[in-house]
Amino acid sequence: MLNYTVDWVKLRENMLFAFQRLDLYSPIYWDNEVNTIDENLAHWNQLTKKQLGQLSLTSKTTVLDIGAGTGRITLPVAKQVKHVTALEPSKKLLTILKEKAKQQQISNICYVNQSLDQLNVTGLYDIVIASFSLFMLDIKNALLKINSLASHQVFLFLSASPWVDIELQQKLYGTVALWSDFIFIYNILYDAGILANVKFSDYELRHSFDDIDAAMYKCSQMYHVPFEKQNILRVYLQENLVEDDGKLWFNRKRKLATIWWSTNK
Repeated sequence: MLNYTVDWVKLRENMLFAFQRLDLYSPIYWDNEVNTIDENLAHWNQLTKKQLGQLSLTSKTTVLDIGAGTGRITLPVAKQVKHVTALEPSKKLLTILKEKAKQQQISNICYVNQSLDQLNVTGLYDIVIASFSLFMLDIKNALLKINSLASHQVFLFLSASPWVDIELQQKLYGTVALWSDFIFIYNILYDAGILANVKFSDYELRHSFDDIDAAMYKCSQMYHVPFEKQNILRVYLQENLVEDDGKLWFNRKRKLATIWWSTNK
């Protein structure tokens, strides 16, 4: 009998190293991005509504938001529930979240400037949320910890689209496949004994740039494009950026994967 198993944790690690995505796993990266994050997140209303519509929230609900960022999910959730704990490793992002909460007169948020592995709590939260924020190398233990912190439900929001758009991926890397994040997470959960539900939905991801050079700089940095392939990226951006109101917009059709399960504790 053929005995074949896939080590999804190792596959994920290999992908992160091979395509130099580890910079996203450092709070320093997000501290440096603080000036541009909110400008783009303001155009993610469609995505936010889709995510919030999947949560079962009441005025008695307690929530842990892992990787809260500047509060795109945290703030609207806090308006509907009893209490939210915002866990965010980046001090600069957390500072912006605090300022926004103060402006909106939201007072039921506890701010924790730590990573998930640093978090030491004795109680449980009704719902644990992680929205595009599973930046942990020891992902299996992170997922098990997330499961242990939820008394009712866990909601993980991830990309169901390739990290690099297929057209650009083929031009930069040839036939190499950069799998979607959710594939790794779902299978790691399954191997850990957690049979989760998955729901897919469409949304548009929008990023703005002042000019083509700004777009080149950001995308080259994000995708770690080598010098000899810079012209390929420039041509791709020239073909896909749309000018509107004095800005160049990178509009991409994406798929959201919601991975959720009940803990029944």
